[in-house]
Amino acid sequence: MTAEILKIVNLNKSFGRVRAASDVNLTLYEGVLTSIIGPNGAGKSTLINMLSGSIPPDTGRIYFQGADITRMPVHRRVKMGLCRSFQLVNIFPEMTVAENLLLPALAIRNLTRRMLRAIHKETAVHAEVAQILERIGLENEAHTVASALSHGDQRVLEVGVALAARPKLLFLDEPTAGMNPVERVRILENVRRLSANKETTFVIVEHDMDIVFSLSERVIVLHHGEVIGDGTTEAVKNDPRVREVYLGQEVAA
Repeated sequence: MTAEILKIVNLNKSFGRVRAASDVNLTLYEGVLTSIIGPNGAGKSTLINMLSGSIPPDTGRIYFQGADITRMPVHRRVKMGLCRSFQLVNIFPEMTVAENLLLPALAIRNLTRRMLRAIHKETAVHAEVAQILERIGLENEAHTVASALSHGDQRVLEVGVALAARPKLLFLDEPTAGMNPVERVRILENVRRLSANKETTFVIVEHDMDIVFSLSERVIVLHHGEVIGDGTTEAVKNDPRVREVYLGQEVAA
């Protein structure tokens, strides 16, 4: 039986009169590639922000690998292995691709205070960076300044930066935003391949239904802060309420 990695119990969050999360109860499982979908204003970003520690819930509890992390700060969650990417590209544009990966790899080892001394001696760190470059398909761009990469490769690099922190659970917030069809296919295949290794559990927030239904093993549907659908892609496609409030005739077609 697949072990649970994250459990959400009665999670609530309001902004004034707007309920962004309403008694959300979910369990995420190790190695299960999951997508979270829903119309604009469904509460997807709010949920990810609460789980990653950017904003606190009003009520409810969050458990990561059995530990209560409800009020834990972001940096401690990252140390435990809970990480995320963002809708906007979040890299260091003037640093090289390898340097972007080197920073989180050093940080996770508590070596960032040694940056002033020669870091070429940290052979284990450099070996890990090289491995990540190969895993994300940017090994030929190691010495390229990040700002010179295409938008798609910058998004791929951002995934690599997150992987350098050795996440057990990684939330990807709209990873294909702004990509052309070729770039979308590439990052799709990257995520699929990385997920298959079972080293990191991926949860994707995405609007592109082609991406969601071709990639996911499980789909969670939010609407006005509530979970209205949860299951396999086929189950969600055929859920009458999900069709009514979100997917409509798009899925029927």
